[in-house]
Amino acid sequence: MICIQQVSKTFDQGRSFAVQEVDLEVGAGEFLVLLGESGCGKTTLLKMINRLVEPSRGRILVEERDVCRVDPVVLRRGIGYVFQGVGLFPHMTVAENVAVVPRLLNWEPSACRDRVDELLRLTGLSPRTHRDRKPHELSGGQRQRVGLARALAARPRIMLMDEPFGALDPMTRDGLQREFKRLQQTLNLTVVMVTHDMTEALLLADRIAVMKQGVLVGTGSPGQVLRNPSHPYIAALMETPRRQADQVESILRSGGEGK
Repeated sequence: MICIQQVSKTFDQGRSFAVQEVDLEVGAGEFLVLLGESGCGKTTLLKMINRLVEPSRGRILVEERDVCRVDPVVLRRGIGYVFQGVGLFPHMTVAENVAVVPRLLNWEPSACRDRVDELLRLTGLSPRTHRDRKPHELSGGQRQRVGLARALAARPRIMLMDEPFGALDPMTRDGLQREFKRLQQTLNLTVVMVTHDMTEALLLADRIAVMKQGVLVGTGSPGQVLRNPSHPYIAALMETPRRQADQVESILRSGGEGK
């Protein structure tokens, strides 16, 4: 579905690289998480898939098409994109926000209305209650759901997500993560998601790709990166969720009496 071949990105004519010689494939229906510390190049790599950032070297194929040979507007209309903060248009209603891409694609008004209502229900929002509201009338979790609905509106087969749940409170975040994982499996979406949250990566991903200083240092299933990390940096990253799980287990064993 997505094939990244020897891709590099420099913003200073080669003096340094935000992404360096990355080779990575994402299969149809796979949920791949790009994991790493802030500044490691994962968001830059994500944005090169839909040409929000142009590669300096290498090439990226999406459904066997070189993205650099596809009109970027056409490319982006076929790929869902969700990021932290959502970016809803404040002057538009929920329904108008969700229908932005279908309208650009000249869908019939009735088809737009039906798709909006379908997606609001799919993301856990009542069409009757929410379709005519403005973004400022919604909670953070509701705005994020509308952002997901908008990204799904034109029935993309690929979804790119950049820290989509990072600004939410823990309970809302957990609920929306589980809801999106269910949607991804139901719709057979191919997802590439950026996060620096190790626990989020372990719970959501089919496969995790770990980056450090622009370089892809290893990939594996959540179980593989926990039990048998292929690089010392991956082992160091996994110490945080492992230590937290041990601390919770210790509290449970002690009946909550101390740490």
